[in-house]
Amino acid sequence: MGYKILGVSSDWHGSITSASKNMIPDVPHQRCLVHTQRFCQSLLTRHPKTEVGVQLLEIVKCLNHVKNKYEKVIWIKWFERFEKRHIDQINERTYAKDKKHWWHAHKNLRRSYRTLKISINNLFLYLDYHGLSKDTNALESEFKHLKQRLSVHKGLTRKRKINFIKWYFYLKSRYHQKHHTF
Repeated sequence: MGYKILGVSSDWHGSITSASKNMIPDVPHQRCLVHTQRFCQSLLTRHPKTEVGVQLLEIVKCLNHVKNKYEKVIWIKWFERFEKRHIDQINERTYAKDKKHWWHAHKNLRRSYRTLKISINNLFLYLDYHGLSKDTNALESEFKHLKQRLSVHKGLTRKRKINFIKWYFYLKSRYHQKHHTF
């Protein structure tokens, strides 16, 4: 349709990440900080049982408050210091009686840590690319608005719903071009 994609912000589900990587590999892909923060907080719970969990929760809570490159550096150093101090506990294993099978002793702590570790290069791209959103809140709000508009026309056939959506975004993009409000 002639759109040039300058960046992607997503909740980091596999299909979106894979499509972005395969179809537009040179375009920055920001991992939604709100989704990342909520996911990690749900794993760590509001009141972690270990001191390591409490410390990681504090780091996670500050994730969405990073406003500039200086704060990004501080957050990353804080995370790396946490990693150095607690990597043994994060990787701690519990062995079954047969001594052959094992699992990570702190599964949710490890999963929260790994989520941040694996995606650290995609957490703060919004600071380097002007206009790239740090979260998907605006997009989700837009979809909610579109669903409300569609719900008024419940009797539309599938084909007409598709055309409705195409017109919706076409007219919205024309309005934004005219008023330069991207």
